[in-house]
Amino acid sequence: MTTTTRNKIIELAQEAIASRGYSAFSFRELATELGIKSASIHYHFPTKTHLGVEVARTYRSHLEAALQRITEHHPEPRHALEQMVAIYRHEANTSQRMTVCTMLAVEIKNLPIEIQQEMKAFYELNLGWIEARLADLGVSEPAEKARQVFALLQGGLMGAKGQNDPAYVDVVTKAVGTLALGTLV
Repeated sequence: MTTTTRNKIIELAQEAIASRGYSAFSFRELATELGIKSASIHYHFPTKTHLGVEVARTYRSHLEAALQRITEHHPEPRHALEQMVAIYRHEANTSQRMTVCTMLAVEIKNLPIEIQQEMKAFYELNLGWIEARLADLGVSEPAEKARQVFALLQGGLMGAKGQNDPAYVDVVTKAVGTLALGTLV
């Protein structure tokens, strides 16, 4: 199956956001890289906001599918959480660019409200999923612990990428396990 022009635009915009941020890319730049006219991008996404929303929504959708697969294949909450941590380790080891949602979070106050809403949904997805696993394990204050776990994972990933040291995330994931369960990882 071939990738449609629309999907190519989303993929390229995702890479641009993860590499440079939302404010630092343009339709003209994407069009040049794809070998098409800017009008072709506008055909699929009338404005940069429309494209940004779709990038964030697609990114969240991929995470949602990954978390669903984890839940299905690892019904035991401790194992499910370990698999989520593995996603962060994998990301730290496979790319030097930041993630889409990290870059969007940095620019949150300057983003259109529609993209801010997608970011909120992304955070709610992560926090809700972690909280549910922690609650299943009987961890006290699962909502508070979920925020702490997620903050550690995000910080670990940013530190690993910012220092060009994938092992940095391993130190943080040990803290995640201690915080959440005593010995998660």
